Amino acid sequence: MRATSKKDLDIAATIGDYLAFLLPRLETNRQLPRWPPDVYALSSSLLLRSGAYCKTLTDWPPYEPLKKGPRRWAAEIETLGNDWRIAWVNGEKLPGTLQQWWRAIIKNWSVPIPSIGQDAALSQSLLQICAAADEASAGVGSSHSERNSTDERFLFRADELLARNQRGSTLCDEIHSSRARVLPKMHTPWNGLTIRSLSFYLCLCTVEEITPEWITVGSYPARESMKLLLVPWPFRVIPSQFEATKAVKNEMRNMPDQFGFFTFNQRADIDTVQTIRTLYERARKDMGQIDAVVLPELALLEEERREIREFVLNEEAFLVSGVGARSDPKKQHGINRVCLDIPYEEPLTQSKHHRWKLDAGQIRQYGLGRRLSVERTWWEHVDLSDRRLLFVSLPELVLSVLICEDLARPDPVGDLVRAVGPNLVIALLMDGPQLKGRWPERYAMALADDPGSSVLSLTSLGMSELSRPSQGTSRSRVIALWKDRTGTSTEIELPAGCGAVVVTLSLEYEEEWTADGRRDYGMAVFPTLSGIHAIKGNPEWFQL
Repeated sequence: MRATSKKDLDIAATIGDYLAFLLPRLETNRQLPRWPPDVYALSSSLLLRSGAYCKTLTDWPPYEPLKKGPRRWAAEIETLGNDWRIAWVNGEKLPGTLQQWWRAIIKNWSVPIPSIGQDAALSQSLLQICAAADEASAGVGSSHSERNSTDERFLFRADELLARNQRGSTLCDEIHSSRARVLPKMHTPWNGLTIRSLSFYLCLCTVEEITPEWITVGSYPARESMKLLLVPWPFRVIPSQFEATKAVKNEMRNMPDQFGFFTFNQRADIDTVQTIRTLYERARKDMGQIDAVVLPELALLEEERREIREFVLNEEAFLVSGVGARSDPKKQHGINRVCLDIPYEEPLTQSKHHRWKLDAGQIRQYGLGRRLSVERTWWEHVDLSDRRLLFVSLPELVLSVLICEDLARPDPVGDLVRAVGPNLVIALLMDGPQLKGRWPERYAMALADDPGSSVLSLTSLGMSELSRPSQGTSRSRVIALWKDRTGTSTEIELPAGCGAVVVTLSLEYEEEWTADGRRDYGMAVFPTLSGIHAIKGNPEWFQL
């Protein structure tokens, strides 16, 4: 019998059709998968597609088959998850309760998916086996989990699966990533009710057009706090760095005449490397160990980044930098990407996923009218075909980096970021001042509210000073903004005469709960802003 295809699912929408699409061997062999993330993918997909979890939670938890009262149900699921993990490691038979739930699901093979919520026993079986799979997967994707011998074998297998990145990372073993993808998860939303409210450790990724890559960094030492050196480079941006350019070959030939392309030229006539090295050394003298250096969108040329990378990594810090290059319509698109350089790890790169659109309002805001006509809409001339999103698992937290418009657009990266819930999101911008009430705060607020990520946005001083407010005085030295789950936004201002800011992030732990009543015992990590220290610059730097 042939496997069910996506096309078939448009017509046939039964439990069996969908499970066989996700895992084709179920057509002939309906044995329960042994690996918990595979079972999570199957059960959470049905819960999501049917929406049955909303109705099921109105009378929760069930007494059967665990035969435990409401206060004991969560503890019993935790125990069952641990037993499942041990059984997998030792090659033993899976717990009978899991088999009982699975039989209830298979017995309803021909039931239409929209009808799942009408059968209490069926929907309860789905939700409980989903919860058990989540508990069995505690600590996956983390580089700091306290591991006994059982944990070590289980989590090592999870790391192996995440590292198979030809088609992106996934924790699934039997289920191909083109059918369903499961990733580790850092935060459970406090607000609303979605499928993401039902798990601590696993998330179902439904975004197909972007490829997630999970990088677990085991060599970076764990810390209770982190000090980030924010360098708002370049300190000066001039209108002549923006210029109109042509499309590559036959690109977008059918677009109306009022659309055009522009490119940005980084200046190569200034000593970027020495400037940043000097700021780094001053920051280290003032603050001690610096954990990371962060530079905005399009801050560096590739050759500059390679030189800066060398001295930053030698100091056991990591580098997050926006790297770019102008476009050449005869050869290639422009480059706009983030590079992550981490001690003892291979360099990581991630391209921007949306073009910057310069409209008449922005052209006037940045004083570019002599360079780009306000009668046209201008698109950044970069290639968008490399759509990957990196999740870097450092000790204590998971980091994700977005480039400008990627923060503002819910697709393709927004839904994936919300599913994983990285502890810290850094947004590299080429934007005006990072003031409360502007667009970076609004979109950072959405991520801080759900799933609970802390968000740091950073722009260049040069771009901020190029920006002219429509009214009032300019506050161009507000180069960064911090937003976290507390609802408070903190503007980070660069004092006159200073060239960088060190922000100290403390790592706080709080308890989260799933919508089915389980708790994580205070294991959720929330970076909070606990210090801001300005680093002096040289006067001649600001006259470049």
